[in-house]
Amino acid sequence: MQSTPQSESAERAESAPYIDIAGAARPGPSARTTAWLLGLIVLLALGLRLYGIDWDDGGLFHPDERAILMQTERIDFPSSGGEFGDLFSAEDSPLNPGWFNYGSLPLYTLRTVQAVASPVIDWDLFELRIPGRVISTLADTVTILLVFALGARWYGRRVGLLAAALTALAVIHIQLSHFFAVDTMLAMFIVATLLVSARVAHTGSRRDTAIAGVLFALAIATKASAAPLVLAVATSHLIYAFSIPGDRFGFAPGFWTDRIRIRTFVIGGLISGGAAFLALFIAQPYMFIDFDQYWGDMGREGQMVRRIVDFPYTRQYEDTSRYLYQALQLGTWGLGPVLGLAVWGGLGAGLIAAWRSRRKVDLVVLAWVIPYLAIIGWFDVKFLRYMLPVTPLLLIYSSRVSWWLVHALRRNKQMRRVAAPIVVGGLLVFTAHYTLAFESIYSQPHPAQEASPQTSP
Repeated sequence: MQSTPQSESAERAESAPYIDIAGAARPGPSARTTAWLLGLIVLLALGLRLYGIDWDDGGLFHPDERAILMQTERIDFPSSGGEFGDLFSAEDSPLNPGWFNYGSLPLYTLRTVQAVASPVIDWDLFELRIPGRVISTLADTVTILLVFALGARWYGRRVGLLAAALTALAVIHIQLSHFFAVDTMLAMFIVATLLVSARVAHTGSRRDTAIAGVLFALAIATKASAAPLVLAVATSHLIYAFSIPGDRFGFAPGFWTDRIRIRTFVIGGLISGGAAFLALFIAQPYMFIDFDQYWGDMGREGQMVRRIVDFPYTRQYEDTSRYLYQALQLGTWGLGPVLGLAVWGGLGAGLIAAWRSRRKVDLVVLAWVIPYLAIIGWFDVKFLRYMLPVTPLLLIYSSRVSWWLVHALRRNKQMRRVAAPIVVGGLLVFTAHYTLAFESIYSQPHPAQEASPQTSP
């Protein structure tokens, strides 16, 4: 840990209890009860995501999943001295996917799993979907644990547990876990980066600074749309270097002329940036070696989301409203109406709370959520999966505002015992009902398979 004027007091501030704006902090469940509940949430999440994992019976109807599997099949590990010598050749390297519509890390991950399993089982292109979807499920389950860690650490165990439960039940998470695309891995790395960055904002630990850089790089190596995450990482360094100690942000006196603080910020940026560059070169080396191909693919993706190039599968978004369309789609189909209202209400309340309290963790998280929503909300193409990178954070805010409402209702003596069952219980019941209704589709054959000549009577 670097030695700065803030280090010792920042450590004390990080471990101090937090009293939220809704009233005095209340003791949450014990560590043992929390562990049991979190374990049940994880088991529930795995069950919901693994059930119907082969629903399409090998149809590969998700075009991005099909493309990713095809590109994974093209990758090969070097097996001779000559092939090792070709690793730095964009044209001849067997590890160069030559395709950067998505990051290379998911491709390398699945190809590694395939190679490790090859002595026992030889998966072809269609069979490869199963281990790929298991990877997607595991990534989303890790995200649930990270959501709990972020929520519990900064807002209390009750918020963390409720946010984890809602993430486990969120339809958008369940749906995308049933495909091997990059969405769940991307969300996992983003939430992990924010979790570590929040700690950097308080303690300035050089180890955490490097880890945040590595996690940011892994997010970029999964999908380039994680680029705005650099704002959250940079915000964490700015807060630590120039803020007074404690949970709330405030500029230190004379911060603009304090050379120690300026040097702290610069060093933090160099450590994080250096770690990110090294990790990115390892996880996605041909982004640099085959830069022309990478830049060309990124350019085409940019043209696609802005509909500069007309693709048949993007015409569905003609004449759709910016921002409002995505908000309604997430609330209506991705989460269900009740949870949808809760997440957007939670974000609004979170913005107000951040403005009033200036909590450092809120500033770090919102430095990702707000710019990302501003960017994708302006896109002409509005696939619902574009919302997954912020959905876990929105679920934390919905959990936070739910407990605020519970505390507010408990001020009325008649509501003390029923406030939590009404607010939290009601939110969980309505969300679970929507989740089970969606889950029922996996109990029947995929409509495309059912209608195909091979399976029709």
